[in-house]
Amino acid sequence: MADQKKDEGAGDPIKILLEEALKRQRNMMMDNFAQILQRLPRGDTSTSSSYSGSATPFKVQVKFDIPIFEGQIDATAIDKWLNLLEGYFSVHDFFSWEKITFALLKVAPHVKDWWETYCE
Repeated sequence: MADQKKDEGAGDPIKILLEEALKRQRNMMMDNFAQILQRLPRGDTSTSSSYSGSATPFKVQVKFDIPIFEGQIDATAIDKWLNLLEGYFSVHDFFSWEKITFALLKVAPHVKDWWETYCE
C-alpha cells in the first residue's frame, strides 16, 4: 500500500518540474555559498587566522532612506532623523564638511536658509 502511494506521483509532470526547479535552486545556492566561503580569510600560514580589523572578508551594502527634514520642532522627529544620519555616516567615510553638505541636501529649503544665516 505504501509503495502504491509512492508510485502514484512518480510520472506527474508538475512534480517533475518542481523537483527540477528545486534542484536548480539548491545548486545555485550552493554555488553562491561556495563563492562566499572562498572570500573568507583562510586559517593557513600565509594569512593571519585572527581578524585584524584592517580588512573585511566581504562588503555589506546597506540602503538608507533619509527623508527630507521639514524643520518641525519635535524632539522625537529630530532625534529619529539625526539617528538615520548617524547610521548613514557610520557606513560611509565622510569628512565633517561632507556630512554637513549631505545633511543640508536632506533638509527643506527654509531650514537650509536658516543654517546659512546662522553660519554668517
